[in-house]
Formats: sequence, C-alpha cells, structure tokens
Amino acid sequence: MEPYASFLLTLGIALILAKMAGGAIERFGVPGVLGEIAVGIFLGNLILLDPAVGTVINFSDEAFDFLSHLGIIFLLFIAGLETDIRSLRKTGKAATLSTLGGVFVPLILGYIIVKSMFGYADREAFAVGVLLTATSIGITVRVMMDLGVLRSRVGSASLSASVMDDFIGIALIVLATGQGTLLEILASIGIFIAVTLVLGWFYIEKVLSTLNHFFRTPKGALAYSLGVMLLFSALAEHAFQAAIEGSFIAGLIIHRTVEYNAIIEDVKGISYGFLVPLFFVYIGSILDLTVFTRTEVLLLALVITVMAIFGKLAGRGIFARVGGFTWRESLQMGVGSIPRMEVALVSVAVAIKSGAIAPPHVAPVLAATMVFVTVTTLVTPPLLKMSFRRERMEAGAVT
Repeated sequence: MEPYASFLLTLGIALILAKMAGGAIERFGVPGVLGEIAVGIFLGNLILLDPAVGTVINFSDEAFDFLSHLGIIFLLFIAGLETDIRSLRKTGKAATLSTLGGVFVPLILGYIIVKSMFGYADREAFAVGVLLTATSIGITVRVMMDLGVLRSRVGSASLSASVMDDFIGIALIVLATGQGTLLEILASIGIFIAVTLVLGWFYIEKVLSTLNHFFRTPKGALAYSLGVMLLFSALAEHAFQAAIEGSFIAGLIIHRTVEYNAIIEDVKGISYGFLVPLFFVYIGSILDLTVFTRTEVLLLALVITVMAIFGKLAGRGIFARVGGFTWRESLQMGVGSIPRMEVALVSVAVAIKSGAIAPPHVAPVLAATMVFVTVTTLVTPPLLKMSFRRERMEAGAVT
C-alpha cells in the first residue's frame, strides 16, 4: 500500500478503535484513556506478530508520530486553559514542596538501588534515577479531567507540581548526559519563563484583541490562540526540548483573555475528537510485550517499578503533607504522580544516545523502562479513581 494511503488508513483505524474502546470501558466506570492505550498495545503487537500488518498499519510513520505528539501538546494546552493561575498560587507551597520530594526521593532511591544491586557505574545509576523523576502529566491530567477533579485543590497542585517535575527532570537528564551545566540549563528555563509567562501575561491579551479587531474572520480567535500555543511550544522545544511546557503556559495566559470562552469548546473538539486519542494509541503501540519474557529485564523492571511507585508516593505525598495538605489530599497527590511515560521515554533515549548508559546495559535499561512506564501508567487511573471516591460521592458522581 502507498505510504499516504497507509497513513490515512492508520489514522482512521486508530481513531475509530480508540473511541470505541474508550467508550466501552467507560461503561464500567474505567477511565477511557486505558481503552485508548489498550488499542495501541493490541495494534502495535499485532504488527510485531504479523509483519504483513505493518505494510497496512504503520505507527512508525513520521506523520503519525508528529500528530500523536501534537496531541499531548493540545492536551496540555487545554489543561492550561482550564487552570486558573490564582489556584496555582494558592497551592504554591504544597506544590513546590511535593515537587522537590517527588523528584529527589525516587532519584536517590533509583541511584542507590541500581548502583548497589546491579553494579551500574555512577553516571549510569544517576541516569536511571533521573528516569524515575518526571511525572506523565498527560495521563494524570486526562484522568483528573474525566473524574472532574482537575480544578480541585489537589488537582491544581498536582498539575503545577507535574509541570515543575518536568522542568527539573529535563534539567537533570541534560546534566546526566553532559549536554550542559546545571547553570546553563536553569538559565534557559528562566529566560523561557520570563519571555512567555511574564511578557505574555501583559501583552498576549492585547495582541489577540488587536488581531481579532482588525482581522476579524470566522474562527479567527481560535486560529490566533492556536498560533500562540504553537509559538510558545516551539520556544520551549528549542530552549530545553519540552514543547508541552510551552503549550501549558500558553493555556494559562489565554485563560484570562476574552478569547477563552470563544475557543475552549473548539479546542476540546479538535483535541478529544482527533489528536489526543492518537497520542494514547501511539503510547500503547510502542510497548513490545515480549519484554516480559526476559528474566533479567523483569528483575530490573520490578525493582525500578517499585522504586518509581514508592518514591513518588512517599516523596510527593509526605512533602505535600508538610506543605499543609491533609493526609488524604497528600495520598491523592502521591497517586497522581505515579505515571511515567513520555518524558521518561524521551529521557532514556537521550541517555542512550549520549552514551550515559553503557552499551551492555542499553537493552536491559530500555526494556525495563518500557515495563515500568507501562505499569505505572496503567495502574494510575484506577488508583486515582479510588483515591477520589469520597469526593465523587459527595458530588453525586458515584452511587
């Protein structure tokens, strides 16, 4: 089949099956994101079992990869649009402290265990520890949106803590791979925040209003807002390889503009009806189930997974309690930080490419990373649902 036709067919199959699977499992009270990931796992491994299928369905196509990653950019844009920065300020202390605990507890645990149990060198052990630091904000945001708790105190704090997680995790992986000094990395992040959040806070509303006034056109507000989102994403990607942080900040800024009410439903339509499902199908498709057959990989994956879950629960949870949250809220904060996915996968790829992981350990670390990001991703939605059961019952969402 011609590449263009194969690409279109892959998009069509992925979208239809993803929404079908998501809708089916939602009838049983399970977050739809798991159905979308499950479709990716099924199709991805079907291609591995029968290469002939890969001539028709192709998840490795650059265009599909681009659209799937555009999905997470749109998801974080929506998260920013639906987040009142005043609520982030209210949870600033708890979010900051829980971020520090959620980053450095799993980092230290991962470093010590991998070095002592598996004999990895300091640089390798540090790189593996860094893989455990960043939270998959996309998973947490999607599930909290589905549960209707994203705007709660815990939801706001989890969101801001996860954003800070990514900033710190990216800085640490660049530091681990020797691609820059910590000072250089922090300077890049600082400049980015100054240019986007500070300057954008004062000028974006005026720019959007001017464009809509002088160049009024159907869906113009949507186009101009999406343009700002993409520009911010490009700046963040150029500065420190984190386009999703740029889209989130763009959402935060546009939330306070008059254009917000005009674009929010259109953005959701594009996102949930097209791009976001593609991202989660893609995430599922990259898991090769044969990794579960390798004993040495399973041992490494088991240890790393335990450290990943315990490190986040203890680190973010305890420090959130120190920051003023109740024990119940602190547990919810910890559970929301468990999933690892896109940032961990990017980090392991960077670590391998840079030589931070020695050649003999590349295959075990890569396979173990796939296992632990999959396990943490799949267990988080049901755990989040259970942890927020009381709040949902009070809101009448659970009978």
